[in-house]
Amino acid sequence: MADQKKSTAEVYKRLLGYIKPYKWRLVLAIVAAQGTAIATALVSVTIYIVMNGLQNKERVVIDNLPFLNGFSFSVNWIPSIVVGVFFMRSVFEYIAHFQMASIGIRAIRQVRDDLFKHIVYLSHDFYSKGRTGDFLSRIMNDVQQIQGAITDVIKDLVKQPFVIIYNVVAICYFGGRYALIALAVFPVVIIPIAFLGKSLRRTTRKMQERSADITAFIGETLAGIHIVKAFNREEIEIKRFEETNKHVFDHFKKTIRVTIIQRPLVEIMGAVGAGAAIWFSLQHLSLDRFTAFVGGLFLLYEPIKKLSKVNSTVQQSIAAGNRIFEILDEVPSVKDKAGAKVLTGSVDKVSFENVNFSYEPDTPVLKDVSFDVNVGQVLALVGPSGSGKTTLVHLIPRFFDVHSGQIKINDLDVRDLTLKSLRDLIGIVSQDTVLFNMTVRENIAYARPDARLADVQAAAKAAHADGFIKELPRGYDTPLGERGMKLSGGQRQRLAIARAILKDPPILILDEATSHLDTESEREVQVALENLIQGRTSFVIAHRLSTIQRADRILVLQNGMIVQDGTNDSLLQEGGAYKRLYDLQFNI
Repeated sequence: MADQKKSTAEVYKRLLGYIKPYKWRLVLAIVAAQGTAIATALVSVTIYIVMNGLQNKERVVIDNLPFLNGFSFSVNWIPSIVVGVFFMRSVFEYIAHFQMASIGIRAIRQVRDDLFKHIVYLSHDFYSKGRTGDFLSRIMNDVQQIQGAITDVIKDLVKQPFVIIYNVVAICYFGGRYALIALAVFPVVIIPIAFLGKSLRRTTRKMQERSADITAFIGETLAGIHIVKAFNREEIEIKRFEETNKHVFDHFKKTIRVTIIQRPLVEIMGAVGAGAAIWFSLQHLSLDRFTAFVGGLFLLYEPIKKLSKVNSTVQQSIAAGNRIFEILDEVPSVKDKAGAKVLTGSVDKVSFENVNFSYEPDTPVLKDVSFDVNVGQVLALVGPSGSGKTTLVHLIPRFFDVHSGQIKINDLDVRDLTLKSLRDLIGIVSQDTVLFNMTVRENIAYARPDARLADVQAAAKAAHADGFIKELPRGYDTPLGERGMKLSGGQRQRLAIARAILKDPPILILDEATSHLDTESEREVQVALENLIQGRTSFVIAHRLSTIQRADRILVLQNGMIVQDGTNDSLLQEGGAYKRLYDLQFNI
């Protein structure tokens, strides 16, 4: 996967793009944040009123402030004023929080939807560059990490500056020139916070990468747990996990250290300024003005501390956003070209013309492969492991594109066809049967979700699967669990065949479809396969030559080249690579 790190501004701008659909919620949240900021500033005024009433006993008399000199009212209004200010603050705070939280969860859902959708549509070569665990970590952990940047940061950016501004007005109003002493120290706080933010972004990215290692390790270990136990490797795997987990813990400690230090840093520097201002103002301010002034100073700390945390949240989110956009910026290597045609109807011929392919430069996998397969024919591909058999059949549905030459269906280059119409023509049954955590019926109808139950049952009968399906607890509505592990290998394979039969494709690819089965299961699956290939253009890969002896044509591959071409009988008479493979298997 190419490293595509973006600038902080660019990444954050893209993240903010996810809140555009909710602009009216954002406007409401901003208005509510303004109300919260005003109410917070009024707390200083409330303190002044309470202390003034305490001094004057019966009335609040404002005689030492500009603009309001001589204004007075009964102390009986003080409880109502206190309740009103805090009620106003709470209501606006609730509205702002609720709207921003609503925006956040909607935006996060959209990011996760976009990321999963993009991953699913990426080409096969993308998956060879990364690990499943890393992709899971990005979809779950990294996406969750950016929620703070979308909600908390925006909420604080639209609220806290105004809380500060309104409080500064109140502080200056009550504290006069002494307020400048307290306020002068706060700009200095920005310098260490900016420095710590850069360090935090680097540490956070490393922590997220190590977290992805954990996800990948757990997935790999649990998928191969039978091998772990068979080789008594439990203790070794536990030690490997603990070592990986320790790396995450070490980076997490650094992240916590950098994040936590910012709050006490703001408090200490703020206390220095506030202490100096209080020392000077003690001699010159009345009690009511002094308490309002000091109260305003303490109210000023919280928004400044939250703004200092904004930088931490942004830096952590930028690290996560970079990892997310690395995937979203990946371009599928196999995609529809402009003006691609939709292929429908029957398939008369599949042709390979001078096809060359390699996964890595200077390491060819297929070399100048050419052949034709006509409608209804069964073409078998044999050869030693690594000879290019699976790669060859994967080029037909364009899991990869040829590097040179052409693959044609009905004399049309597959690259000129839409991927959907091309893959609609092809059914695949592989040695590693993939079943999903759905019911039997849903698995068989995977290519045709709207298929009638009668059609599903007919496909299952043709695949010799109907018998064991009816014996399951809920028949066709029985959930199979993850990867269908409740079934035997032969049962899973017959469900895969039923799935292909129901799809009814004109082109069929069988990739070692019976290689993992015992003799009895193989016999049942082989009968099902014979039903499946009738009338279809079939490509069959098999190590067991007994399964392909009746193929219309057999190609023998070696080192990515076709070294022999014929029927079972003609190749045995010809001798060479095929006869050697045949003799080895049948002990002749």
